[in-house]
Amino acid sequence: MSMKIMRLALTMISLAGMYQLLAPQASPISSPRIPVATSWSGTRELAAGSPEAALLAVQNDTISTVADTLLRLFKIGTINATLGNAADAVAALNTVNIRSPLLRPLALEQIGDVHLSQGDHVRAMDAYSSVLAVAGLPEKYRQHIFAKIRPLVADHRVPLPSNRNWVAEYRRWEQAQRRFDIDGLEAAFDSLTAAGFIARADSLFERHLPDISRLDACRLVERVFSVRPIDSQTSTRFLLNMAAQANDCRFRATAQRMFDAAQERSDFTTALPARDALLLSANIAFSGSRWREAGELYGRFHAAHGPDSDVLMNAARSYRNLGDHDEARKWYDLHLRHFPGNRQSNEILWLRAWDFEVSGEYVQAAAAYRRVMGTNSNRVEEAHLRHALCYYKMGQHDSVIVHLNTFQSRLPRSNRIMASMFWQGKAHAAAGRTQEAHRVWNRIVQLNPADYHAHRASALMGVEHQVTTSAAAQMTDAQAREWLNSVSPASTRKRLTAQDTTALRRGAALLTVARPEVADFFFDNYVRNFGGNLQLQVEISTGYALAGSPTLSFNVAQRLSWRIPINQRARIPLQALAVMYPSAYAPTITYYAERFDINPRFVSSMMMQESTFNPILVSHAGAVGLTQIMPATGRDIIARELNEPFTVDSLYSYRYNIRFGTYYLSKRLAQFGGNHVLALAAYNAGAHNVNQWLERRKYEDDDVFIEDIGFRETRTYVKIVMGTYWTYQALMGIPGYEYYTPTRTSMIGETHPGAIPQWINER
Repeated sequence: MSMKIMRLALTMISLAGMYQLLAPQASPISSPRIPVATSWSGTRELAAGSPEAALLAVQNDTISTVADTLLRLFKIGTINATLGNAADAVAALNTVNIRSPLLRPLALEQIGDVHLSQGDHVRAMDAYSSVLAVAGLPEKYRQHIFAKIRPLVADHRVPLPSNRNWVAEYRRWEQAQRRFDIDGLEAAFDSLTAAGFIARADSLFERHLPDISRLDACRLVERVFSVRPIDSQTSTRFLLNMAAQANDCRFRATAQRMFDAAQERSDFTTALPARDALLLSANIAFSGSRWREAGELYGRFHAAHGPDSDVLMNAARSYRNLGDHDEARKWYDLHLRHFPGNRQSNEILWLRAWDFEVSGEYVQAAAAYRRVMGTNSNRVEEAHLRHALCYYKMGQHDSVIVHLNTFQSRLPRSNRIMASMFWQGKAHAAAGRTQEAHRVWNRIVQLNPADYHAHRASALMGVEHQVTTSAAAQMTDAQAREWLNSVSPASTRKRLTAQDTTALRRGAALLTVARPEVADFFFDNYVRNFGGNLQLQVEISTGYALAGSPTLSFNVAQRLSWRIPINQRARIPLQALAVMYPSAYAPTITYYAERFDINPRFVSSMMMQESTFNPILVSHAGAVGLTQIMPATGRDIIARELNEPFTVDSLYSYRYNIRFGTYYLSKRLAQFGGNHVLALAAYNAGAHNVNQWLERRKYEDDDVFIEDIGFRETRTYVKIVMGTYWTYQALMGIPGYEYYTPTRTSMIGETHPGAIPQWINER
């Protein structure tokens, strides 16, 4: 965000007299503001991990008013607690506790933390207990305090108070938490293994596997079983169970190694029923892309044990991946015969239509897509579009327009409406009706200028694309507020009760001391359930960014983008666009983008789609962090080519992850001659698939190529990332919007992923 935009945002979220001792009455404002203090002094420094500088900034603050005194004292106490100045922290926080009912629970929590850091567990319990005595706290915040009390009771034998009404609630919560602790499991497992008690260690892990999350189970399997030699003490049954677990975690080499070791055991046939062993073997081969072997194993399973939906589908997919469409069709036919009403049978209809289209049999493909359109499949909307594309490929452009008109009238709320209008324009253009094509494309641009299809339409019309109007880009904060209120129907807006306002004020106080994750306990309700209060969403998102959490900020901004009516998106003010297209992690991104010769906004766009700027995100497939690096890719390709050490845990480091992801994206960009679409497709689906798609579609235009990308996920991914990238680029041309672009050396000063520029305290 630029200085201008941040100033506007700060003006919107600044109200004097916030922290009165009396609770406010219900707000008459239709779209209430987040009531934040008048000063953000010290917030930047705290978010950047510099509490000494934060304390100096607060002490030197001459802007705060008398009404802000208690908040200032709360900040001083919190910062001193961070610095380990226990006496100063408790003195300041006790004053806040006595004088401010509003800030009392937050001050008491900090006091409890100070006592805990000093080993005074009894006084810590007293402070946390006093927090829970405050009425009206959000449930998630109460559970946050429960989590601090639990080790006091379990590890330090501090008794629970006998006369507090929260104790019964705590006991119910604690009972629900009683699952085997993953850290304890790892420690016990490692200890037994080191002592040579392999069988006992394996038994312990197997027994508690159902009690831990899939992520934890996969992490332990990768850490231990991918490198541990197969010991004679390890039972055959355990080897098979771990092979299945490793395969589920997509550690294919580990899965195969353990399965092969089990097969060599004399008790293999009794350790696992033959049916299960055959299926596991087939699944491991399938996961490892050994298509011929997988197809044959699934065939043996079907012959021995009869029809199974997943087996029939995987057999068909195996032969389809081999290019043996006749054999694949045989297995698809078996599935349709045995499971006619099954969800996967609808998918078979889709795949058959797709195969016809890939083979250039467009008449048959169109007929097959019509069958899909008559089902309850989640492919119905896409089938309408592909049905029309078949006619486009046959040169029957008027038929394209007719079919897409029908689609738009039948499913006017489909998320493929923009795509359908884009292809109507393409059909008009192909038929020589340029003026009509431009009319359709201009409507797309007016509806949602940040959409991928709007950018493509602008490019085809040869006009410079803008993501907002000039008037909207120049709105003052008051005008932006008025606009946000005007575009949201009154029926969707909610008034704040006194309790609502109190919760928002507490959350705001936590933001000023850079505790966004705790503030989220207070804001979550308003993010989820006050969606019609668009201005409130902008202000919460801005507050999270100021407090150093690009993840939480973007989560709110993303919801905001969905909630703005589609017919108003051409007039979104720059204040809102700045949080919807943030410069999160920009110093680090720019540093490595410069190093690897790639546009930093392209990296930001990829990162937004991969992880929504969440540095600890782990996908179902095991991809980690901001740029969603697969551990095997990080270890076997990126780390080796960069000549750097590698551990899976390092991918949770935002700098490390950004370095790896930026390098890998630049590698794909270079591989495909600087073509952004092909680089993204390769990043998502693998270069080998992109080469296959290029070979199959090398004579068709770029728009057709994107629609014909062989994986639905990759088609969507490419469009979203390219639309975001083009939007970032368009924003760069608007006065007042800035994407942080430092020199190489200036990146070193970024000590926190959400570090805030120095001008946040300017007025």
